[in-house]
Amino acid sequence: MKIYLMLLFTVLNHWANGQINTQQLFELNEQITKNHHENYQIAIQQFSKLPLDSMDNRSKAVFYQLQSSYHSLIGNYDSSRFYWDEQYVPWIKEQKIECDTAFYKRHHFVDAKDFILKRAKNEKVVMINEAHNIPYHRAFVSQLLNGFRQMGFKYLAIEDLSDQNINTTRSVTDTMGYYSREPLFAEMIREALRQNFTLVKYEAWGTSSNRMRDSLQAVNLAKLLKTDPQAKLLVYAGYDHIHEGSRTDWKKMAQFFKDLTSIDPLTISQTRHIEQYHPEFETGEFRAVNQFVAFTEPLVALTADSIWHDDFVDISLLYPRYLKSGQRPPYLLLDELRKAIPLHPTPQEKGLFVQAYYADEKQGHRIPADQLFIKRTKEWLYLKPGTYVLEFKNTSDQVVKSEKITVGQ
Repeated sequence: MKIYLMLLFTVLNHWANGQINTQQLFELNEQITKNHHENYQIAIQQFSKLPLDSMDNRSKAVFYQLQSSYHSLIGNYDSSRFYWDEQYVPWIKEQKIECDTAFYKRHHFVDAKDFILKRAKNEKVVMINEAHNIPYHRAFVSQLLNGFRQMGFKYLAIEDLSDQNINTTRSVTDTMGYYSREPLFAEMIREALRQNFTLVKYEAWGTSSNRMRDSLQAVNLAKLLKTDPQAKLLVYAGYDHIHEGSRTDWKKMAQFFKDLTSIDPLTISQTRHIEQYHPEFETGEFRAVNQFVAFTEPLVALTADSIWHDDFVDISLLYPRYLKSGQRPPYLLLDELRKAIPLHPTPQEKGLFVQAYYADEKQGHRIPADQLFIKRTKEWLYLKPGTYVLEFKNTSDQVVKSEKITVGQ
């Protein structure tokens, strides 16, 4: 705690002198993570004290990315989208709002979950990506896990995973990764363990370049298949690591993997056709589908003889809009895997932060199954059947109320 306070003082002192660099932001972020394991509010509070005019453009981009990630952790989806888009606002005048009606007319649209499970039936390796600040990408993959397991997929390799012993301990804690502290990411991992996947750590930490990182990730995945040649492997990665080509000299993980194994993976992208805070940054395909099609789950676009996709992947998903003022997004139900549990807070409890922890998980490094700020006289938590401890916390992270609940089947 002392080191953290000294670091915060140093950063604030640099603020007074008009300079905060990216290294200081990363160091402050690391110390907050170490010192506030179950506190999902403190990082936002502390980063909000840092003024943007004390940063250069690179530091501003890092600041926006960190804030976007932390708002996604606590379920502030609209704020998360706002901060992510802010790093691109200087170029917003170069963009224009488009709606690709020709794309809509050329294609028909099918449920992505059903289509992927049918398409992947005869595949040996499937790679799916995520945006690290978009919780519903984990929600979608959670819904696929049972189907993949039934098709014989034994291994789930997760980019963020750093816990080598999780298959033995089966303990889901904030020590297993960085982005996995987000509740829906943790729920995806819990579901994978329930489905008896073997979780695979394949990340290459501490590499000096992006290209080297991708190459070592591919080597780690190739080693797994050499050890178990009959294995079927599902890979969950960030952004364009799953790309099978590149316009630059940054060769991606999927390219290296194909060269090493001669296996052509089925690559599925979730990250491009999603809603943005500023509509100028949305794709014309996304806007057309959301204008002309009524849907609540991601879609795949098809013609008579082909699957529509972006460059370097085999399938691209089109997501619905989820930003609705005053409402929690429907993807929190995980396609009916979870139930809506009502809370009836008193007026005095307005503004408290509620976290629902699995009752059998040890205090200190838990990741909540769901959490929210109390804003209205009636709120809902989204929880799977089981027993939970609800902790009601104030802005100082003090537990002012605790209760145990059981969610039935």
